[in-house]
Amino acid sequence: MYLKSIDVVGYKSFAVKTHLDFAPGITGIVGPNGCGKSNIMESVRWCLGEMSYKSLRADAMIEVIFSGTEKRPPLSMTEVTLTFDNSSSQLATQYSEVTVTRRIYRSGESAYFLNRTQCRLRDIREMFLDTGVGGEGYAIIDQGGVDFVLRAKPEERRALFEEAAGVSKYKAKREEALRKLERVEVDMSRLQDSLSLIDEQVKNLDAAARKAKLYKKYEEELVGLEAAKTLSELSVLETQLAELGAKAGPAQERFEGRRAAVSAEEAEASRLELEKAARQAELTAIGNRIAELKGEVGKLDERCRASDDIVAAVDNRRAACDKELAASQTRLADIDPQIAAAGAEVDRVRVALDAAQKESAGWQAEVDACAEAQAQADKALEERRHESLAAAEAALGASREVSLRESDIGHHVSDFGRFIRTLEQDLDKERGCRSEVAALRAEVEAEAARAAAAREKAAAAQAALAELRRRQGELSAEVLRLHSEVSGTKARAEALEAQGGQNPYWMGAQAVLNAGIEGVVGSVRSLIKVEEAWRPYVEDLLGERLFAVVCEHSDAARAGIGLLQASGSGRARFLVLSTLGGGAAERAYPEQAQPLLRHIQYDPRHESAVRFLFAESYALDKALFGDHWVCGGAQPGPGAQLTLADIEELRARLSVLEAQAAERSSQAAQCALDISAAETLVHVAVSEASFSAAREESLRKRFQEKEEALGLIRQNVDYGANMAAGQLRDVAHVKEELIGLRGRRTEAEQKEQACRQAETESAAKAQSARDALVLKRSGQQVLKERVDRFEGEMAIHASRFEQLAENKKHLEQTVAERGRELGDLARRRADAVAAKDQSRQQTQVLLSELGGHENAAAAANARLQETDKSLQERTRGLQDLRTGLEAAQREVQDLELEKGKLQTRQEMLRTGLWDQRQLTVDEAKAKFGAVVVDLEKIDTLRRRINGMGPINLGAPEEYEALAQRQSFLNAQLSDLTQAKDDLKAAIQKINATTRENFRQTFTDAREHFRRLYGVLFEGGEADLVLTNPDDILETGVEIVAQPPGKRLQSISLLSGGEKTMTAIALLFAFFMVRPSPFCMLDEADAALDDANIERFVNMLREFGNRTQFLIISHNKRTMEAADTIYGVTMEEKGVSQIVSIEFQKRAGTHAPARPAEPKAEPVPAPVEPPAEAAAVQQALPMEAPAEPAPEPPPAADSQTPQG
Repeated sequence: MYLKSIDVVGYKSFAVKTHLDFAPGITGIVGPNGCGKSNIMESVRWCLGEMSYKSLRADAMIEVIFSGTEKRPPLSMTEVTLTFDNSSSQLATQYSEVTVTRRIYRSGESAYFLNRTQCRLRDIREMFLDTGVGGEGYAIIDQGGVDFVLRAKPEERRALFEEAAGVSKYKAKREEALRKLERVEVDMSRLQDSLSLIDEQVKNLDAAARKAKLYKKYEEELVGLEAAKTLSELSVLETQLAELGAKAGPAQERFEGRRAAVSAEEAEASRLELEKAARQAELTAIGNRIAELKGEVGKLDERCRASDDIVAAVDNRRAACDKELAASQTRLADIDPQIAAAGAEVDRVRVALDAAQKESAGWQAEVDACAEAQAQADKALEERRHESLAAAEAALGASREVSLRESDIGHHVSDFGRFIRTLEQDLDKERGCRSEVAALRAEVEAEAARAAAAREKAAAAQAALAELRRRQGELSAEVLRLHSEVSGTKARAEALEAQGGQNPYWMGAQAVLNAGIEGVVGSVRSLIKVEEAWRPYVEDLLGERLFAVVCEHSDAARAGIGLLQASGSGRARFLVLSTLGGGAAERAYPEQAQPLLRHIQYDPRHESAVRFLFAESYALDKALFGDHWVCGGAQPGPGAQLTLADIEELRARLSVLEAQAAERSSQAAQCALDISAAETLVHVAVSEASFSAAREESLRKRFQEKEEALGLIRQNVDYGANMAAGQLRDVAHVKEELIGLRGRRTEAEQKEQACRQAETESAAKAQSARDALVLKRSGQQVLKERVDRFEGEMAIHASRFEQLAENKKHLEQTVAERGRELGDLARRRADAVAAKDQSRQQTQVLLSELGGHENAAAAANARLQETDKSLQERTRGLQDLRTGLEAAQREVQDLELEKGKLQTRQEMLRTGLWDQRQLTVDEAKAKFGAVVVDLEKIDTLRRRINGMGPINLGAPEEYEALAQRQSFLNAQLSDLTQAKDDLKAAIQKINATTRENFRQTFTDAREHFRRLYGVLFEGGEADLVLTNPDDILETGVEIVAQPPGKRLQSISLLSGGEKTMTAIALLFAFFMVRPSPFCMLDEADAALDDANIERFVNMLREFGNRTQFLIISHNKRTMEAADTIYGVTMEEKGVSQIVSIEFQKRAGTHAPARPAEPKAEPVPAPVEPPAEAAAVQQALPMEAPAEPAPEPPPAADSQTPQG
């Protein structure tokens, strides 16, 4: 393996695309200081992943991009490509040629490519691990790197030994394993914390469940006692409300009487207030008019004073204008003689100026003629120079084109072979990738089917859960409705019973029916079922006979009467069946009559009683006809007897409703259990669906990545095929161009010589014309100075003349303005005197009117005082009446307030009974009416419940869910524990391998270092010592060196050359342990003398067969050891360019290589090497010379700037 080529574009000073080819052996890179040599080595380090911009001599990473020169704009990106020959398979890849590319833009975006495929920096670093080329490797030694090897800390120096030992990849794996172990320990800590919390929660939930049962027991007892207490308080409130109602009537009557008296008195007071307001308005109007008159008098006085001020000011201004007018007239008379004198001086200077300008014009014509001759000569010279420069550039360009085409042929042939090899490798990769894509597609389809089934299962579980929740809602609403209907039915039955308690026949019938007397069948109402619309007719017909008790025989009737007489429970009517016989036969009814029997249902056993009561009765036109009587009038409505008789139906309905409510409550409880089970199923199904979806997504991602990889491989195949075909076409095309280019190069060189001769002749002519023009311009300068002097005098006198004329004009304007102003002042004074007289007359009129209004104001004020006195007397009486009214109102309000408080308390008790216990008052009476109020027991139960603290009634369900979570986390913790053990085992194995490899490498490197040190120093002693031999994984490495003839001392005290030779001995010791594919040294020989250089060069030649060396140097002997020399120059300031020279070694001397036809690898054209290699250094100037330098003979591998 070796570095085959470097392609650089935009990196620091390499503004144009530059290609450098390298072969095995020693390659030298030379050039003046500052021309960009070190940039080549830095570009290699940067391409291999160097991330420290300081080590690249930059303040930021984007500063490695070409920043522009005076002639070139900055570039937006830089790219470096390294091509390695991997035929020895030293790199962990199947390709025999590996291309690494790094690219960065000014925006900060960057990218890495491996064989033109984008990759990660990590991929590149891992590939070069243990080759010596990595970030911690010893293959690239920059300026100061030799010194760093010696002055580094022992722990820092250890990195070089790790790279030589090949443990860098193990170190990377160990660090990755440690990071994973740390993440696993963090996850385990988190899980253990969660499990500790869950264990505590499980214990707490167990205790909470037992507490919930005890709480329900206490709560049930407390419900009954508190309900009984509430009923007792409601009874007391009813009594207090009745007492307040008795007091409220008289208090309200007193309030109404006092309010009427207050209203009458307020009406009289309002009349007086209106009268007072009218008097006040009259007085205010008079006062306003008086104020207006006084204000107008004041304004007139102000006008008089203002007129006086105007007259005084006008008199003062008139005096000032008179003085200013006299002064201006005097100055105007003196200015005319001055103007005449200034005009005469202007005429004199103008005559002298005209004469000087004419003489200067004659000299200007001669100067223009000389300047024209000189310009034509310069133009001809410039044309000759351009022609000469163009010819030189054409000759240089032709030579470069020939060299470039000759090099291109070799490159195209080499690239053709490289593309063919890469194409075969890509085809193999494509076949393997297609099989992987097919396998992944099958996995994705299978997992998609499983995910779809899991989603359907989850959807079905969720639908079942939604249906159960909907059913639970319906059952809850039904339970609430039934409870509400039960409460309403109970209330209605109790109200009817309360109403029936006032009817003695209803009470008597109830007592007999409840006594269980033998022979008692039931009440008349209980034996029949009447259609709803006909109930009013039946009630109208029977009246209170609906409550009659039907008996089978007279003994039962007599027993019932005796019972009622003994208990005093009321009265009763009895219908004895044994006395009725067969009942009345059905009679004939009138047309359109409605017999009642047709609308009554009954048990056939009681037919005799029913016919006895209804056989003769029918309805016709809203009238009811019986056997001896008729009822008629308006449509009959429901009566009290029939409504009271419905109590039995209500009780039966109540039993049915209570049974339905109990059944719905049981169904709701069962539905809650079903919902809990369904939620568990939904959770499981959703988890399975999520897992399947995640696995499907993972497989799809892998599938997409493989498809993308296949697409990239296919693109590489197409690209390789196209490029190979293109290379063949390019070779044929370049050969054709090369023939014509060589002929044009010869013509261009001949034309360049002719142009230079013509340029020399034009330069002589231009110099003669330039000398003549200088003489003429000297004479012209003298005349120009004279003209300038006359022009200055002319400007001064003309300015004086114009200033005097302007002063005269200004004085004339001032005289006219003062005259006009005096006239205006006289008019203003007369107007002010007239205005003052008019104001005095108006003041007298206003003072007369003011006196009349003041008298009227006094009379109006007297009337107002009288009205105000009457109003005050009425107000005092009204205040006494209002005091009495407020007392009566407070009494009524106090009673209403007390009543409101009692009603509020009553409503609060009812609301609290419903909100806390979901009971109405009637339900509470039915359930807890017989409960005795025990306040002490209520307080005890409350204390017990409050002492229990918060109660979690859902503790059992939470306990089950938490137990499942606990089991799941325990399983995860077990998995993490196993993963932790596996990682520890892997780390131990890596540590063991690292220790063994490092120990063996250190031992070998130590032996080689001691031997090479003796060779390089021709004696002396050196050694490598571990700072901590007991800890191989962390120990540093110390260097001990003792040059010949010196005592053992610290390496920091060695001379610069001794330090360099010591570092070189260590470097080559590493190469003997683990040879690096190539080694780059930047001026590593700078501190060496000639003797040490010779030993250094011998060492290079000895190792050159195993390692490729790229050396940047200024030393002549080092240059002589190179097989190929690349010269770096700056023909254009700030832009580095490359020139390459190759030597062949014959019998220990340098000889020019023979020319060869282009083949797979470019072969250099013949070049005559210099007597000393240093001549190459001197031939590469820092900047372009004033005259074009001769182009060296072309070489097949010469490199010129591209673009």
